[in-house]
Order: sequence, then C-alpha cells, then structure tokens
Amino acid sequence: MTITVKRYCLVAALALSASLPPWSFGSDAAHAASGQEPIEVLFEIESDSAERIKYAGQLRTYTQQVAAASCAITSNVSADEAYDILVSATSRFDRYLHALTYGDEELGIYAPETKTSIIDGLKEVEAEWKLVHDAIDKVLANGKDVESAHFIDDHNLRLLELTDKLSAEIKWSHANPFEISAADAMTMEIAGRQRMLTQKMAKRACEIWTGYRADEAKVALATLMQKFEASLRALRFGLTEAGIAPAPNDIIRADLDGLLVRWEGIKANQEALLHGQPLDLAQKVQIFHELQLELADLEHLLKDYRDHAERAHKGL
Repeated sequence: MTITVKRYCLVAALALSASLPPWSFGSDAAHAASGQEPIEVLFEIESDSAERIKYAGQLRTYTQQVAAASCAITSNVSADEAYDILVSATSRFDRYLHALTYGDEELGIYAPETKTSIIDGLKEVEAEWKLVHDAIDKVLANGKDVESAHFIDDHNLRLLELTDKLSAEIKWSHANPFEISAADAMTMEIAGRQRMLTQKMAKRACEIWTGYRADEAKVALATLMQKFEASLRALRFGLTEAGIAPAPNDIIRADLDGLLVRWEGIKANQEALLHGQPLDLAQKVQIFHELQLELADLEHLLKDYRDHAERAHKGL
C-alpha cells in the first residue's frame, strides 16, 4: 500500500518548522520552561490503494474488449462503434499500465510501484501487450485485416491470464482491510469480474459468427452465459451458501434489475447462436452493442457498491 502525504501539507509543515527556533522541537518540559505552547501539526494522509486495485482490475476487461472490438471491425458488425471502442480501450490500457508502473497523480496513483513481484508482473504484461498493441494498430489502419484480428484473438487469453495474476497480486499487496469489509470486497470483486465477462462473451459470439474456432467458442460462450447470469442473480437476490448478501439498497437493486432486463435480450440472441440459428446483421449488432451497454452499467454498479461500502465503513 502506498501512502503519500499531500504536498501542500508537507510544504506547510516544512515552512513552519524552518521558522521555529531549535528549542521548539524539544520536550514538553522545555516548552513549558520557555513559556511557549507546543505546536501540533496535522498531516493529511492519502492512500492510493483503491486506485491501484481499480485500474489493475480494469486491465482484465480491456484484454477482452480489444479482441471483441477487433473481431467486430473485421467482420463489419457495428464497425464504427467497435473502432471507437478499440481506440479507447487501447489508450486506457496504455495509460493504466503506465500509471501502475510509474504513478499518475491525475489517476490518484502517487508513486511508482516498488514491490519486486508486482514490477515483474507489470513487465510481463507490458511485453505481451506490445505484441497485441502492434496487431491492434494494424486493424485500426485496415479494418479488413482479419489476420491481425486473429493474432489478437490468439493472444488475448494469455494477456488476460497475466493481468488477472497482476490484479490479484496488487490486491493482495495494496488492499487496506480497514477501508471495507471482507463481504463488501467479495461482492465488489464479483461485480468487477462481470465487466470482463461481458467482453469475453462479445468476443466468443463474434468468433462463432465468423467461424473462427467456432466449436471451442460455443462451449466457452455457454459457460460464460451461465456464469454471468448466476453472478448477476446472486448479487441481486443473494446466495447464502456462498456468503453473498442480497443487493443492499434501492440504488443497487435498481442497477441490477436493469442489468437483468437487458441480459434477457442478449441471452436470447446468444442462445440462437449456440443452437446454430443464423443471425442477421441486426442481431449481431445488438449482441455487440448491448454488451457494451452492460459493461457501462456494470461500471456504474461497481461505483454504487463502492459508495455503499465506504458509507458502511464510516457507519453512515
């Protein structure tokens, strides 16, 4: 966990100390003898733990989003939307990876990473990401470059594996057990992982309708759909045997209800795909687009969970 003293507090403290005579730092007895009142300086402490965990978790989602968007572009399904998504996801991956390595005050990460195991993990991610990034640049330059899209598809699971490992390591090293409860942390991890599953489903659906590893993709998509729906329902209604409580307030209940309603439409089209029914362009576009909307709403859900956890921690 990196803890930083805010710059303005530190400068003020140093300026104050420079203006005081040497005896002002002595014992209480010395202060009493001098007739001076001891001065208490309060420092405001900031932790960047939550930001490190947040951005590390988002890298997982982007590994799948760049693969899904590349496939959509080269199969001419919602190509304009997919192009914008690919540009955005690539840019954010670049920035978040750099921030986790070297720090980025605008993102709330105040210092470079110092733990050797995390630095090694960041380097592994960076090396694999460079290969994928080069292929992304080719797809952005030529929307018909199917070979580069396949290269991204071939490497994205390795990249997911590395970012997943990195995220777990950062969470283990930087998590502050005094910020939120273990139950809230588990719930937020489930909600966070759902983001990645939306893009993994979008990628697998695209593999099926383009015929790239279609048999493998059908098996994977069926499993992803089951996991995604089970997790959404557990968050909404609770799952006692897994220690998951129902949605804790009206705001989060409404978030999850909206996600479940949209999911029914996505599921219907994906089930048709799994059963070998040909989808028209509008149905393919709907799958890709609606899964992007699910991702955006899951981001909102995660924020509402964080707000709830922080309020609960503070007893509000």
